[in-house]
Amino acid sequence: MLLPLLRSLGVRRLGILMLSHRDSDHVGGAATLLQALPVGELRSSLEPGHPLLRVGPAEVRCEAGQGWTWDGVRFDMLHPTAPHFEAGLKSNNLSCVLLITSAATGSGRRALLAGDLEAEQERALVKRHSGMPGDLRADVLLVPHHGSKTSSSAELLAAVRPATALVQAGYRSRFGHPAPVVLARYQAAGAVVVASPACGAWRWRSDAATADGLCERDRRRRYWQDHGPASSGPEGPPADEAAPADKELAF
Repeated sequence: MLLPLLRSLGVRRLGILMLSHRDSDHVGGAATLLQALPVGELRSSLEPGHPLLRVGPAEVRCEAGQGWTWDGVRFDMLHPTAPHFEAGLKSNNLSCVLLITSAATGSGRRALLAGDLEAEQERALVKRHSGMPGDLRADVLLVPHHGSKTSSSAELLAAVRPATALVQAGYRSRFGHPAPVVLARYQAAGAVVVASPACGAWRWRSDAATADGLCERDRRRRYWQDHGPASSGPEGPPADEAAPADKELAF
């Protein structure tokens, strides 16, 4: 589904494709993207010899301390470290953790993408950044490991203090994601929880007047249907399916 979305947005080339770790729910569509679009660079924590490394551009292993700026937007890699690879951690705990800082003047809004990092490594991440100028505070946190009980430690929430906690999980996930105890933890921390089954795609502007994002399901009630001229009828679509006024939305 990602490729049709990118094409609908007019994306014809990817400067960087980042794969947080090897699990199939994080890399399952990567081969299709690599075959369909030119990709300038692949960043990942994939092990040497992984099949995806044979079909894409030369890989750059993601490691803490890497950083770059595009169009004024700052990207900082916070995890894993070189010793983590040497220690042979399981794939979840080798997740590439990325902090994105807005280019908007005076905004400073940030989003933290945490992959499937689990509690032990969350605490280690917090410890490494404790008291540092580039701390972990972020307006938006992509909830680690889809809201699993293995992640979202109290220490991480206290360090990040997200206004919005975004949960990417399947509808009626067989793993029970997001776990009720984890949702309660975010709510107690004052974060607004946005979950993909109820929200659909979530869009957020770092330079908006408020930090609120917008759910696709709120924007278009029956978002999976396309009412073209041939299907609308002489009087257009029914009232409850009419398209809303255009709104400018972007990450």
